[in-house]
Amino acid sequence: MSIPCKFERSLLSYDEHETVRLSHHPAIDGLGESELRELRTKLRALRDKERTLARQKRREVRGKAEARGASFPGQVERPSYRKQVFANAVKRVNRHYGHIERSLSE
Repeated sequence: MSIPCKFERSLLSYDEHETVRLSHHPAIDGLGESELRELRTKLRALRDKERTLARQKRREVRGKAEARGASFPGQVERPSYRKQVFANAVKRVNRHYGHIERSLSE
């Protein structure tokens, strides 16, 4: 599912958005192999964190888990959308990394 950049910006903090922005077309072409590996690691960590939060919220809604602290706001949809943003960024980076590896092996 495609998510518009404007919607991504509304879901993410500034630092998170800067990390995701690097996975989009003009910026990703300027990254080297080691920078792509670092970016992929960061994005995977962010995606895994949001996946855990989304799973916890779904369990809370169903009544199978206690709330995670008093200050964890939001509905189930927000962590799910954030997870999708990070998952799409990981896919873009993996795809670009694959292109680089293929061009180096030729």
